[in-house]
Amino acid sequence: MIKEALEYIVNLSAPHLEFRNGSHYADRTLHRIPNELTASPLAVHTLSAVRDYIESGADECAEDEDSIGRRFVIHVADYDRVYLYRELNSDKARECLLEAELSAPTFPFGRWLGVEEFIINMQTYFVPTEVRDTLVQLISTVTTENGVSLADDGMTQRVTARSGISLVKQVSVPNPVVLAPYRTFTEVEQPKSPFVFRIRQTGDEVQAALFAADADAWKREAIANIRDWFEQHIPQELREDVIILA
Repeated sequence: MIKEALEYIVNLSAPHLEFRNGSHYADRTLHRIPNELTASPLAVHTLSAVRDYIESGADECAEDEDSIGRRFVIHVADYDRVYLYRELNSDKARECLLEAELSAPTFPFGRWLGVEEFIINMQTYFVPTEVRDTLVQLISTVTTENGVSLADDGMTQRVTARSGISLVKQVSVPNPVVLAPYRTFTEVEQPKSPFVFRIRQTGDEVQAALFAADADAWKREAIANIRDWFEQHIPQELREDVIILA
């Protein structure tokens, strides 16, 4: 208690500065007061919000002439994060104006799901394509009531679905399957990726799963798609005032 009180009293006094061997020293931590004030960034969730901010000239009434003269910098940090800055100010600091971060659920890759849950997730979290529809149609025919047998050679699975006693349908499950999940901002084209599709029977339940098979190469494609979107949707008359980093 006494120690804390003494430290508090000492901190009330002005810092002691000394110049030795060509360097300045202080007996406490000093915090530099910036020459220019900066605003807190706004949180948004779409690329359109970033473009609209630039186009509208929002907040220019509160900026000085030097600040308005600095170009915008759009930093595509990742497939789900984009930041809008101004160029360096006199304090060598970049003012962050907007933070666009993707906020959306995704497909649970690498997890075994029951047939019903798998179908719902496929129809919810993937761009409609012929491959997706074929996969949904296949898994929807495989139920515990029909009876299932699986043949697996490591590359493809062969599923035999029995319906009653009159029909036996045998279908090869292709691997990998190329699908386009919703994983980046919806304004851009969703990257397609190969996935390993697997089916198994656990007790009386049939389960299915998708496993990623592209070592996250889709992320680089998504970043490039976001860059291309800004290049196409920022008006030409404003392009000289905008730098895009991706």
